[in-house]
Amino acid sequence: MTGVVSRANRLIDLLARGMSRCAGWLFVLCALFITFDVLARRFLGFSSQSTTELSGYMLGVGIAWGLAGALDARTHVRIDILIQKVPGRWRGYLHWLALALLATFAGFLVYGAWHTTLESWEFKATDNSLLKTPLVIPQGLWLFGIGVFGVMAALRLLEVALLLPRGNVAAIERLTGPRSYVEEADEALEATGHRRQ
Repeated sequence: MTGVVSRANRLIDLLARGMSRCAGWLFVLCALFITFDVLARRFLGFSSQSTTELSGYMLGVGIAWGLAGALDARTHVRIDILIQKVPGRWRGYLHWLALALLATFAGFLVYGAWHTTLESWEFKATDNSLLKTPLVIPQGLWLFGIGVFGVMAALRLLEVALLLPRGNVAAIERLTGPRSYVEEADEALEATGHRRQ
């Protein structure tokens, strides 16, 4: 059972990393679009008149698509000063509790996103702007990102629950624990093209 859950987790990790890259490029595209619109308004005398609408969609979808990647990279904000002081055998249970709360929160997000998207689909709702964008498009993309995050949180929770009886705290912390300063320093060095000796 642990092997199946672990493989499912690794597959969703790959999906989350791809979605994070898409989210990053979406933020770059959003910044370029806003910059172009501001410069065009100032120097060329015209505007797309859809900057607020489109940039709002880009930011919303980018954030939703980045949630699972942040969980995979263990970069969600956590207050980890106390967990460092807890004995190893108890830390695994605290990680499980944190994941249970996160998965519950993600469940509420998915529920709300599903109903919002479904309502827009049923009423054929559109944005009240020049573009008249069918709201089901950005909301559907938003739902997909939040849904992947919810599935990932649930799978992580299950994998940690299966690792707990074995007492494999090191594996649990590699999966869901806060990143150590060494890991963060290694990432910074790698980004600059260097490696720790």
